[in-house]
Amino acid sequence: MQNANSILINKKILIIDDDQFSVLLTKLKLRNYCDPLNITALNSTCDAIAYLEETEKNKPAMMPDLILLETSIEEGKGWDFITYFQMWGEGTHHRIKLVILTSSQFFSDFRRSTSFMCVFGFLTKPLQTDLLLKMLESPAETTVANSIVLVNSIID
Repeated sequence: MQNANSILINKKILIIDDDQFSVLLTKLKLRNYCDPLNITALNSTCDAIAYLEETEKNKPAMMPDLILLETSIEEGKGWDFITYFQMWGEGTHHRIKLVILTSSQFFSDFRRSTSFMCVFGFLTKPLQTDLLLKMLESPAETTVANSIVLVNSIID
């Protein structure tokens, strides 16, 4: 198992969220684990799609390793982004972990997230880095681990 402090150290992270306060808080929490220059934040799904396509085409070394997505962005277009990401991911060799980081407290959103094979995990805001690190340390079979993380995320 990796040292918790080293899991994110050289990782590139993309935050997709239109709530600037949440983005700031997430960045502040992540800066203890990775280089702040490796964190990119976008406030729309259209910008995120354009960013992924442009980066894959012109700067593949800069592709994110982790995406933190707010599904409630732009009146629910975060779910549309997941559909795009799933189809896009089938045609690319990049292995990006997509984690939902949402303000939603609805279990139905967690259940919906499990219907997408490309969703690596589900966390509620504010980001609890210990739960994110636990999730990223988990084995390839993430459903059970993420259910535990979800429960911890809601209870804490």
